[in-house]
Amino acid sequence: MSLALQVRGLAGGYGALTVFRDASFDVASGQTIGILGPNGAGKTSLLKTVSGLLPAHGGGIWLGEENLAPLSAWERTRHGLALVPEGRQMIATLTVAENLELSLAATRLSNAAYRERLEQVHRLFPRLAERASQPSGSLSGGEQQMLAIARALMLGPQVLMLDEPTQGLAPVIVRQVLGILQSLRGQYTMIVVEQNRAFLDALVERTLIMRGGQLEAAALDDH
Repeated sequence: MSLALQVRGLAGGYGALTVFRDASFDVASGQTIGILGPNGAGKTSLLKTVSGLLPAHGGGIWLGEENLAPLSAWERTRHGLALVPEGRQMIATLTVAENLELSLAATRLSNAAYRERLEQVHRLFPRLAERASQPSGSLSGGEQQMLAIARALMLGPQVLMLDEPTQGLAPVIVRQVLGILQSLRGQYTMIVVEQNRAFLDALVERTLIMRGGQLEAAALDDH
């Protein structure tokens, strides 16, 4: 099986502050992996560095055979790397449809290809089709998380990264999000950052633990 993403000796943080260091892992095409850890462990900083939102302090990242190091965040998106950020980060004043249309600028899709991708997203998230003209800021937390995932899928990613997808959601909505992501397994290569071990256990094929800025394999008794 080919590798979708390779991370080697990656370090990153904010300004001169290094938050994590020597992070190395591979993700095979179609595989779903989890990264588990408490607040402040460096999980979000790791995803932001992989996606190009934070500069790397060292190490390398490859998407397939493509070296991502010299590429900006938007160039990495265009090459097939998509991030569903922590807190969802909707543009609250735009409608659901307008939030999804933002993918046009990033992907340069033709109108026909955009409509086809939008239909696929609406089949996965029929509630978003029902609320297409509604401002995204008026959606429930669960609906906003659906929109955040849908917005990333509109980019047609090779690798989909999700940062704390269950954050602030009621248990019934967490189960809905889990069902959605389970339905995407195998279709997309996914990296899911979470504090919820049970959620990851039900979703991923392999879990890594981040503690104090260090990434390591999870033991069976790690909870």
